[in-house]
Order: sequence, then structure tokens, then C-alpha cells
Amino acid sequence: MRPPRWIFHVVRSADVSWGADGRYAPPSLATEGFVHGSYRDLVLPSGRLYLADVPEADLRVLAVDPRRLDVPVTNAETPRGPMPHIEGSIPSDAVHLLPFDDEAVRAHDDEVKGTRVGFLAFAGMTLLDLVGPLDALSRISSMGFDARTTCEVVALTRPEDDETVLDVPVYRDAGLQVAASRYRPVLDDFDVLVVPGGRGAIELASDPSVKAYLATFPPNRLLASVCTGALLVGAAGRLEGKRATTHARFLGALEAYGARVATGRVVDEGQLVTAGGVTCGIDLGLHLVRRLAGDEVAGAIATQMEALF
Repeated sequence: MRPPRWIFHVVRSADVSWGADGRYAPPSLATEGFVHGSYRDLVLPSGRLYLADVPEADLRVLAVDPRRLDVPVTNAETPRGPMPHIEGSIPSDAVHLLPFDDEAVRAHDDEVKGTRVGFLAFAGMTLLDLVGPLDALSRISSMGFDARTTCEVVALTRPEDDETVLDVPVYRDAGLQVAASRYRPVLDDFDVLVVPGGRGAIELASDPSVKAYLATFPPNRLLASVCTGALLVGAAGRLEGKRATTHARFLGALEAYGARVATGRVVDEGQLVTAGGVTCGIDLGLHLVRRLAGDEVAGAIATQMEALF
């Protein structure tokens, strides 16, 4: 798997519109079942070929972020070479609108960079559920593969008597304390959200404020969990009809959230990725590295960590 690439689509300016559901669906989706895409260096030649009768001033380019697509993308053989077909409508927050202009398109990234990964921390979490995937994913930046990718741990809980915003203590055990600089920030800040498990996750799954907060993470973005973090994901309504896994002792609990229970260390359902018990956290982290940065980067990070991959 190579690093993901932005997908580009040319459209008449007059046809740039969003449905009541906040999604873009061109006529080709209804007639052919997919949205025609191009990669960056071929999108303007494609537009000039297939929309030659439209003045370029009346054209726009949609740059589509594949991290925010909740529909499949397939690479199809075309006379122009392999081209991406988006097999469904496109969420508005996946789109950057560009002018039909050589300079503007060339200035845009081809490969996806600068992924913002958020990690939830809370009282009663299993620390390794957080640290395992954090270590793997943070190496995308620290090992020099993409300095723009960021990882941030944010607080899901805080002591009742602590109303501070900065340095919120969220975990204390065996003389160790973990603090976060932000408490329940707007989840739209993140492209990917990772939820650890632990005793606290089981308790928080029934907390109305936690459920409401997690439900604000855009449903078309990548949500991942370790161990019983899947119960929090389920409480947020993201397991319905999806294959999912968790710690072996709690597999049956997933059914209450409408999940199709699966076994395996990591279960990938597109924009939902769940991992089994505690030791699966590093597996999850490397799996997400592969999705976000490709096989070569994931292999290099795994080698540096001396992890199986």
C-alpha cells in the first residue's frame, strides 16, 4: 500500500452544490455509480479534454481528502492510466475547492500529509492502550516521514474539583500522572481519533455527557479503539452494523451496540478500526500508520520498534 493521495474532480462552477445531507453527488454518481476522480498532475488535462466546451473560468476543481471519505475508492484502469473512482457521495468537509488553475493545483499536495491524530485520555484507562498506538503513530513525525503529522492527547475526564483548562490531570497510578493541555476540545480538530480502553471505559460508556461528546466526532472520519474503548465507540453510535472486536471478555457486549462481533487483533471496517485486548494497541498503531503513510513507512517504524508487522 502506498501513501494515500488526494483525489481531484473537475466540475462546472454552477454545479458545485451540497445536498440537504451536506454531501456532493454529481450526475455521474446516479448514472454510473461512482464519481470520476483524477490524481493531481492529470486533473487539469482531464478537465480540458472532457469539458473542452466549458470556459476554464467557469470550472472548479474539488480536492477530496481520502481520510474523510466514508465510501469506497477503487483504482480503475482508464486510457489515462489508473484513476480513482469514488463509489458514493462526498461529505462537504472532505472537499477543498480550488480554481481551475495550473498554479493553484500544483501548489496543492499530491500525497496526503499533516494528519491530526487525537487520543482520548481518561481516569481508569489502561495506560498501554494509549501509549502503544501513540508511540507508533508519533514516529511518523519524529522519524522524519511527515513533520506535519501531529499527535495530541486530550482529556475526556477531569477531577470534579479541577476547573482548569491547562494541564488537566486525567490519569494517576503507581506514582505516575498523565495530564493533558485540553479538556474535551472540539473533535472536528482531528482527522483521526483513538480511544483506549480500561475499567474507566466500561464506566464511561453509560455517561450521557461522554456519549454526546463522542457523537460529535464527524461520522465520516477515522475512529479507532483499543480493547474496551470499543464500548465507548459503541456508546457514540459508531458500531451499528459494523464488524468490531474488543477484549475477549467483552465481545458479547458489542452486540448491544449493533456490532457484528469479530475476532482478530485488528478489525478494519473502513472508517472504523477496532483492536482486541491491551497488547493489540501497538498492532493498531502500526495498522493506522500503514493506512495514513503507506507500507514503507509502517515497515520502517515497525523495524525501529522491533515489532511484528
